[in-house]
Amino acid sequence: MKNYRSLLLLLFVLVQSLTFAQLPQKRTYYADEGIVPREHLVDFQHLLLKIQFEPEEKTIHAEVKHTFKVLQQKVDSVVLDAINMDFKKVLVDGKKAKYENTGKYLIIYFDKTLNWETEHSLTIEYTAKPKKGMYFIGWNDPTHRSRKQIWTQGQGIDNRHWIPMYDTKNDKVVSEIIADFDEKYRLVSNGKLLSEEKIKNGQKRWHYKISHPHPTYLIMLAIGEYEIERRTSDSGVEMDLYYYPDHPEQVEPTYRFSKRMFDLFEKEIGVPYPWTKYSQIPVQDFMYGAMENTTATIYGDFYLVDERTYPDRNYVRVNAHELAHQWFGDMVTARSDAHHWLQESFATHFDLMYQQVAFGDDEYNWVRRRYNNTALEASKSNFKGLANSTAGSARFYPKGAFVLQMLKYVVGKESFNKAVKYYLEKHDFGNVDSKDLLVAFHESQGLSLDWFWEDWIYKGGEPFYEVSFNQYGNKGIFNVEQVHDANELVGLFKMPIIFQVFYKDGTKDEKTVLIEKQSHQVIFDLPADKKVDFMLFDPNSEVMKKLTFPKTVDVLKAQAQKAKHMIDRYDAIVALGEMDFEGKTDFLLKRFEEENFYGIKNEIAQQIIPLLDENAEKLIQSGLNHGDAKVKAHILDNTIRISASMEKEYKKLLDDSSYVVIEKTLNLLSFYFPQNIEEYLKITQGVQGDRSHNVAITHLKIAYESTLDKKYIKQLVDYTSVSFEFLTRINAAKALKELNYLDEEALGNLLEASFSFNARLRGPILTVLNYFFEQSKYKRLMVQYVSNHDWEDEEFQSVSKYIRP
Repeated sequence: MKNYRSLLLLLFVLVQSLTFAQLPQKRTYYADEGIVPREHLVDFQHLLLKIQFEPEEKTIHAEVKHTFKVLQQKVDSVVLDAINMDFKKVLVDGKKAKYENTGKYLIIYFDKTLNWETEHSLTIEYTAKPKKGMYFIGWNDPTHRSRKQIWTQGQGIDNRHWIPMYDTKNDKVVSEIIADFDEKYRLVSNGKLLSEEKIKNGQKRWHYKISHPHPTYLIMLAIGEYEIERRTSDSGVEMDLYYYPDHPEQVEPTYRFSKRMFDLFEKEIGVPYPWTKYSQIPVQDFMYGAMENTTATIYGDFYLVDERTYPDRNYVRVNAHELAHQWFGDMVTARSDAHHWLQESFATHFDLMYQQVAFGDDEYNWVRRRYNNTALEASKSNFKGLANSTAGSARFYPKGAFVLQMLKYVVGKESFNKAVKYYLEKHDFGNVDSKDLLVAFHESQGLSLDWFWEDWIYKGGEPFYEVSFNQYGNKGIFNVEQVHDANELVGLFKMPIIFQVFYKDGTKDEKTVLIEKQSHQVIFDLPADKKVDFMLFDPNSEVMKKLTFPKTVDVLKAQAQKAKHMIDRYDAIVALGEMDFEGKTDFLLKRFEEENFYGIKNEIAQQIIPLLDENAEKLIQSGLNHGDAKVKAHILDNTIRISASMEKEYKKLLDDSSYVVIEKTLNLLSFYFPQNIEEYLKITQGVQGDRSHNVAITHLKIAYESTLDKKYIKQLVDYTSVSFEFLTRINAAKALKELNYLDEEALGNLLEASFSFNARLRGPILTVLNYFFEQSKYKRLMVQYVSNHDWEDEEFQSVSKYIRP
């Protein structure tokens, strides 16, 4: 049946695309400077970096040698990106060269004009103290409790802070790094480790080289104290999985699917892994989720989890996303920013696909719905298409992933995979733009999908369908209207849509219709001996859209009970929440008991718990004893009263396996039953929680509130210091804000955090600082502290606002 449906959809598309192609097309989009790639005069081919470190000073000493080929007929100079570096020596073909250091660029002048297609070298010796691109973690911790690491983050254009180079994605190099550091640490970089040897003074030298050209923003380096678990893919690729030596229990839960997804992606993509090795390295205080550096993904160590924390947060989705980038982005790279979606959308598409493998269809469809809603929300601001450099993360990631899934839905999985394989092989280790993927469908299979690119990639917005169903005798009629404002930026959409009519005897009728006009009627001949039970427009929500489809209570109840796909049952539950009918809470409570997926359970809980009736208590009791931490956490989030009879049920959760559940429960019980706080604190004594110390910090906050014992506040203040990773520091700072407590030590810690390179730390800390500065008793403390300390210029620019009474 699935094959028949795919063929039917493909037939519709082929017939309609022939018609569409004959129509004159007018393209009107947003102006976008990111369409044009940066012009360059030479083709850099090889980069050899020799580097040494002074970690306490956040300083590097390095020499880089570039090999390049001249592209234009006559070239008298070359410009490298180089931020705030001190150059000791600049050579062209081994001879000293004139140069200019602007602080932003290194301009090198040639003694004589270079001719095209000739090859040359640049050798640059320099010192740098990078503010971006390379980060020194823990070296400023006087207590030596923080992990000590050095790691890099090049995307978008930050590697130019530690390597002078042409730092734009439309030129690729074979990179090679030779690095010296303390032998007690491990060092990893791109590609294969060619050698590792001890040198003088307890130092070791590592030599890495990549096997094929890759973009400069993906050049990486990471140093830290790690152990490695080695696995090998079915195709023979060595996989190095890094972890902290003091937490071996985190290896299996963190990397649970690493080998399996590697083997699956090679099979699904149809192109072998393009590099010689693959490593994954956790780092402290990472400002994003992860980064797909070629052959060596760096990710935030908040994804390092043990068996207990795995249900609350795991690495599976991010793991799949960064692995997919090794093909999409690392091997085949967008020529300019306007085509960035080709990297992020494909990576998100494949991580979505693996979520289905790891967690099942319901989770997959739940995530797709979230992606749908994210895209609709983005369109409230503008209608930029995917192929726009300023389209934003909501489109590059979730919308693009959904669009690729729709493309697969339209042409069929086999056709989609064949075109993607063709696209990758044709452009391996090269640059691409959006049209290259479109052409791949045409060249590999003769498909003209310009209409799909026009609707979903070049233009913006999403369709808004108003749908109704009416029965007239033996005719069932769907009326479909595209009611969004069709204009030069958002057109009428054309997509094959499935319509289904279900009968009370369990049978159904189905039609697939290409919806492209503003108005459509889809007519079903209804059997005389059957009664309609419910009907669906686009079952399982395969098409991204906004939809209104009014239905009666009886139709929605049938859909909520009998629809095959979770997302269709969920939609019915949401619609029923807006309606009054006899036996509503009994019906919803039964659905709560019979449904397994947390998304539906959470929606029902959100509707029933505020009623504070007998059914609400039954639902809470059932939910609190449910195995899924997401259900328990949602019930806790929606709890607005705890009766004395239910206190015992809630108290059980203080021993829950989920640290998130424990934290939420401790807060709730302490609020509703302050007389029992001592008991709650005794139960949770010594429980640290996840990497952010969430339970410990909540415990300290409540203990101080109830006792005013300074030992608790002292520990909270300590958690805001440089000895801890950024999530812990944020949690502790928020706890101080809730307690309305600030002292000189806490202020110093918060101000230090406000200078952080990591906006995920800096932003929340500034919010807390501004909160205290609005209060006269703390304003005086802050003015005095800031006035009496020495600051670097950049620091003073940040803190100067706290010296004005």
